Amino acid sequence: MRKNIDWPRTYLLFLAFISGTTIMAVEISASRLLAPYFGTSTFVWTNIIGVIMIALAIGYYLGGKLSDYRPEKNLLLKLIIIACVYLLIFPFLIKYFTDLLFKLPLFLNSASAFIFGGSLLTVTILFIFPIMLLGCVSPFIIKLLSSGNSSIGKDAGLVFSISTIGSIAGTFLPVLIFIPYLGTRKTIIIFTLLLLITSLLGLSKRKKYLLLFVLILPLNALPLPTLKNTANAIYENESVYQYSQVEDRDNIRYLRINEGLAIFSALNMTPDKFLTGLYYDYYNLIPYLDGNGKKQDILILGLAGGTISTQLNHYFAQDYQLDIDGVEIDNKIIETAKKYFNLENQSLKIHNFDGRNFLALSDKKYNSVIIDVYSNQLYISFHLTSKEFFKQAKDHLKDGGIVAMNVNASSENSKLLKNITNTMNLIFKNVYWVQKNKDDWNYMVLASDNDLDFPALSKLNMQEDLETIIFYAQKNNVKVPYDSSFGFLTDDKAPIEHLTDWMILDYLY
Repeated sequence: MRKNIDWPRTYLLFLAFISGTTIMAVEISASRLLAPYFGTSTFVWTNIIGVIMIALAIGYYLGGKLSDYRPEKNLLLKLIIIACVYLLIFPFLIKYFTDLLFKLPLFLNSASAFIFGGSLLTVTILFIFPIMLLGCVSPFIIKLLSSGNSSIGKDAGLVFSISTIGSIAGTFLPVLIFIPYLGTRKTIIIFTLLLLITSLLGLSKRKKYLLLFVLILPLNALPLPTLKNTANAIYENESVYQYSQVEDRDNIRYLRINEGLAIFSALNMTPDKFLTGLYYDYYNLIPYLDGNGKKQDILILGLAGGTISTQLNHYFAQDYQLDIDGVEIDNKIIETAKKYFNLENQSLKIHNFDGRNFLALSDKKYNSVIIDVYSNQLYISFHLTSKEFFKQAKDHLKDGGIVAMNVNASSENSKLLKNITNTMNLIFKNVYWVQKNKDDWNYMVLASDNDLDFPALSKLNMQEDLETIIFYAQKNNVKVPYDSSFGFLTDDKAPIEHLTDWMILDYLY
């Protein structure tokens, strides 16, 4: 005999699944939504996870209390509808809220304080209320399912299991499908609408609530405002890795990532001018310092907009046999660079890879390997700082070749800088750094088995544009020995985020 389906019970279990999916989809999408304003550092992720966990904890408690007081399905569905309406509206509000936040003096004494305090305030205002209401769902459903029977433990386990399966779906679907193809805000809207529709269909009297849905749906069909309103922005894009924006200012074109506090590429738009005044300019020292002649095979890990490759092509392509490989993990950045940074108009082979994966798959030898890979303004990708990585990079160097790396550090005694130079000292015989200027955080760290002959630079027939940089580097290079009072980095232990966070806090306080 065919068993009849218990539709009320099945509906509640499906509601638990969709609720779990939506909560996790919102949490995953939250980091992408905040990235244009605050980046994706551990500060931001800590705030997102912490606030959502607090909201869920409150919701679990309130859901239990409310379900004991009024164990009614319609009450639960109304709570979900309120949460959904909030979640459907806030993608339209975040830009205006953060614009207001930027005008407040509260966090503007430092970029890091703004990132931490601003993201905490934004996440709290935008997420704690709707996620708290959605936190009521599981205990409420358990109460409704277990009313009148003794299988509370079984029902509780089933609800949490189904809700967790929904959370798994809400983890993978946004990252693999929705965010890459539709964007962050539409991802939030789609998952929220799915939960809203499910809730509306469960109401005993649906007409007035369906009217609310009819009113909200056209609102979400309107074009969404740009992610971040920057006065000189000419283009913005969003990928699975990051948000990016192209900005023209004072005859320089900039590529900014996520919150935009740091520049990831720059292109001088003045005719016949190529230097930018930024740290990229100092990488033009490398062909002069390398002792392997006019044949220069150069690998750039972290190509971004191609500032380094553009300058090397301009200053060395005529007198040197130049062969540059540029590695960039984000294909959307490559597309942006081709369109706005003249990446296609230079001698350059572009590889859409993670830097370390590229090295593992390549057997080519280079005169120099340049590393400029940041996940946002100060955070170096940790797997490109370890002893194992530098050994891998050295294996791809010609005899006497150079590894050059940009490190952001608050001072020459920064634990971050010291750990990186110590690690390089384990692999190379000589390590140096050149600070862009005395007040700058950019250190160009150079490592080689050869002694790098900075004094000999003045004897070379160099490009006139580069004279100031070369003379500065001659006077301000520092040979860095291994410092046993600091550690070194390995694949197993490379606490780059921790070292960076503490460096920022030490600098601020």
